[in-house]
Amino acid sequence: MTTSPVSPEVSKKSVTFVLVHGAFQTGATWDHVATVLRRHGHTVHTPTLAGHGPGEPMNLTHADGVASLVGYLRDHTLDDVVLVGHSIAGSFIAKAAEQLPDRIKRLVFLSSLTVSDGNSLADEFPPETSAAFGMADPTQGILLPFEVIRERACNDMELADAEALYAALTPVPVAFFTDKLDLTTFYQLLGSGQIKTSYVNPVNDIAFPPGEYGWEKRAERLGPLCRILQTQGAHYAMTTQPAELADTLVQAGCD
Repeated sequence: MTTSPVSPEVSKKSVTFVLVHGAFQTGATWDHVATVLRRHGHTVHTPTLAGHGPGEPMNLTHADGVASLVGYLRDHTLDDVVLVGHSIAGSFIAKAAEQLPDRIKRLVFLSSLTVSDGNSLADEFPPETSAAFGMADPTQGILLPFEVIRERACNDMELADAEALYAALTPVPVAFFTDKLDLTTFYQLLGSGQIKTSYVNPVNDIAFPPGEYGWEKRAERLGPLCRILQTQGAHYAMTTQPAELADTLVQAGCD
C-alpha cells in the first residue's frame, strides 16, 4: 500500500486533534496519520464511534453516534480541540459542536457531508445511492457493495489494496443514514462566528461526484469564511497519503 514520506517540517505550536473516522471504519483508519502528527509534536485522539466495528448493535440512532463522540471529549476533558470528521463524520462533528462549542477550536471537514438542516445523510447522496439506504434491513445494518467503494472511494488504489481495505469494513446502523437531523443550532453557531471551519478536499476524491453533490457545494454551506484546502489522494487519503494529509490537517487547524 502506498504511503508518503514523513514531512521534515514540524509545526511550532502543538495542536490537539480528534480524528473521527467515516462510515464502516474505526479509529484505526487514522493510525498512519496519527503517527505523523505525533512525530510533529501534536496530541492526537482517534476514537471509534458507537455503531462502528465488529459486533456493534445495529439498532442505534444517529444521536447515539453523536453521544459517543461527545462522551469521549468529556471523558478525556479535551479542550481547544481541532475536531476532524471524515465523510459522514461531518454530521457527527457538527452535532457534537452544538453541545460543546466552547471546547472546539475548529471543525475540519475532510471529504465530508455537510448536511442541510432537516435532512438525513441519505438525502445528501445522489438518488441512485440514497435508494440503497431505504432498502437496507435495519437489523443487519448497511455496508455499501465493494464495487461502489472500489470505483468511487478507492479509485487511486491498486485492486489488492482496495480489497484489503474493504475486508476491514463492517456494517453500520441504517439509522445513521436515515435519521433526519436538526442542525439549527449548528448553523446558528456557524453564522455567529462561534465555530470556525475548514474543508479539506483530496483532489482525486470522486466519492461524491462533481456538480450538485460535489465538495464545492458542501464547503459553501460552511459559510464565506470556511478555510478551504486541497491535498493529494482520494476518499481514503489517510491510507494512501498519510504524511501529506497530516500536513494539510495542520494547515486546516492552525490559527
